[in-house]
Amino acid sequence: MTTDDMHSDRDACITLAHGAGGRQTAALIARVFARHFQNPDFTADDAAILPVGSFAAGRAAFTTDGFIVSPWQFPGGNIGKLSICGTVNDLACMGAVPRYLSCAFQIEEGFPLQDLEAIAAAMAKTAREAGVRIVAGDTKVAGRGQVDKVFITTTGIGECMEGAH
Repeated sequence: MTTDDMHSDRDACITLAHGAGGRQTAALIARVFARHFQNPDFTADDAAILPVGSFAAGRAAFTTDGFIVSPWQFPGGNIGKLSICGTVNDLACMGAVPRYLSCAFQIEEGFPLQDLEAIAAAMAKTAREAGVRIVAGDTKVAGRGQVDKVFITTTGIGECMEGAH
């Protein structure tokens, strides 16, 4: 499936090739993640270079959290919104202002692309509202039945506030 095919086929589903690290992975990143998570620090790579030396207190808070929710969509949100809220909350509870997030997706083969778009859109909206940037990530596709639709793991870095303990 080419990038053009992905744009024209609204019924497209995730395939194992989307998680293999090749051309289809790049097309998926461009179509879904880069488009929704667009910011100056975003990279299509697995890691990002970030200006943390500018943190006023000279300290950073760091957290990681996994999200497994069934069903992936529920009243008031979806797994994408929950993943951002949960990680931002973890940083805030440590006295830090959330600055950067990375996210890793484990997606079941056959998961509808439009549903992945909805998750990414919710993540982007929630990140904007929280003032945090999604800067990197990873995508893996598991065979049918190996994952319950989609799992998300997020990692966050926050700037510790002066005097916070």
